[in-house]
Amino acid sequence: MNIIISSPQKAEIFTAMFQNTKAFTENINIMFEKERMYLQSMDSSRVSIFEYVLPNTWFDKYEHVNEGCVSIGLNSVLLFKILSTRDKIQEISLTFDPENNDKLFISFTSENKTIFDKHFEMPLMDLEEQLMDIPAMESDAEFSIPSLTFAGLVNQLKMFGDTIDVICSEEKIEMNSLSEGFGKMSVNIDIDDLDSYAINEGETIQLSFSLNILNNICAYHKITKDIEVKFIKNFPMKLIYYLGDENAKMTFYLAPKINDNDD
Repeated sequence: MNIIISSPQKAEIFTAMFQNTKAFTENINIMFEKERMYLQSMDSSRVSIFEYVLPNTWFDKYEHVNEGCVSIGLNSVLLFKILSTRDKIQEISLTFDPENNDKLFISFTSENKTIFDKHFEMPLMDLEEQLMDIPAMESDAEFSIPSLTFAGLVNQLKMFGDTIDVICSEEKIEMNSLSEGFGKMSVNIDIDDLDSYAINEGETIQLSFSLNILNNICAYHKITKDIEVKFIKNFPMKLIYYLGDENAKMTFYLAPKINDNDD
């Protein structure tokens, strides 16, 4: 298996995707299939699930000669350290040799002679993770918002509590954060100020989520301009970053908190 990302923009996206993964889990399993690269994992607190999907056409070179899927178990902290050494103009090369299947070879190279090439041998792990079958469901409410704006709001709300209460109606979206020691912060978003907004007619949706994990999800805001947010009553919130086309994306599912006054 030999994969190359030579586009500087895509190399930056790929680096950012995996640099933030360590905030969710210590180890990850990446599956390189004939048609795509796929990753699904759960955070250490088992409150959120994240999926990465990159079709083979997203890469500048995607040479997959192995029989079936190549599954690679990695330590996310070590991967973060490796990716942090890459210069912005260096392309990324990933090589897996079936004859030496306990290592992933990673290289950062550039034609610029003032930037030195870097090569790594990353030890692999045997991870047993069962993939979850997440059914496609119609959302009760959804909106699109600039990812930088949404990340800023979440970060500010986090200063006033560890839970975000979201109320969606036909007129607005209200977000609240409350704690005894730090008071309360409320944000009202008029639906006319959003890139897009849809909600079932006559519906009002109220859900609560962990701000700590939501803030980690928003750490990817530099990857893409907008983020899609979808709500279903009594189901996880779904957040999607599209990475250039609808088939290349990062999807996060964050389970709602159960309030004491819930039925």
